[in-house]
Amino acid sequence: MKNYRKKFKIKDIIFEHIIENKKGYLIILVLFLIGIFLGVLFINNSSEEQLENINNYIKSFVDKFNSIQDLNSGILLKDSIIQIGIFAISIWFLGTTLIRYSNCIWSYYI
Repeated sequence: MKNYRKKFKIKDIIFEHIIENKKGYLIILVLFLIGIFLGVLFINNSSEEQLENINNYIKSFVDKFNSIQDLNSGILLKDSIIQIGIFAISIWFLGTTLIRYSNCIWSYYI
C-alpha cells in the first residue's frame, strides 16, 4: 500500500510540473514538430546520390551497433557519467570565471 501511494504522489508531482510549465513544453513540442517537418522536406528534396549516402550512413551505424556483442551497461553508464560530469564542471567553472570577470569590468565603469 505504501508503494502505491508513493507512485501516486510521483504521478501527481509530474502532472503538476507539466501544468506549471506547459508553455515550455509547448515550445519544445513545436520545435520538435518543426524539426520533423524540416527533416521530411530535406529527405523528399534530396537527390538520388544524397539519399544513397544517407542510407549508407544509417546502415553503417546500425551495423556497428549490432556488431557490439559484449556491451556492458555498467561501464557505459560510468563512462557517460564521467563525461557529463567533466562537461558540467567545465561549464560551471567557465561560467563563474566569466561572471567574476564581467563584474570586475563593470565595477570600473560604474
